[in-house]
Amino acid sequence: MVMMDLDQGKYFSLNPVATRIWDLLDRPVTVEWLCGKLRLEYDVETGKCTEEVTAYLEEMEQLKLINRIVDSRGI
Repeated sequence: MVMMDLDQGKYFSLNPVATRIWDLLDRPVTVEWLCGKLRLEYDVETGKCTEEVTAYLEEMEQLKLINRIVDSRGI
């Protein structure tokens, strides 16, 4: 998938796993929930999934493609 951020005037290319993560971000979710979904579809261990998904989400947040939402429990 290729996305364009109109505000930044930048294009972003997503690999198939990143595209799947993007598709799953249609509502607020946790890293744990994302990894649960991804582990059903891909052969990846929990720790590796958590590490890579967290890094990817942090990169997306830095690029201002997503916003982190902190709930009342502080997550």
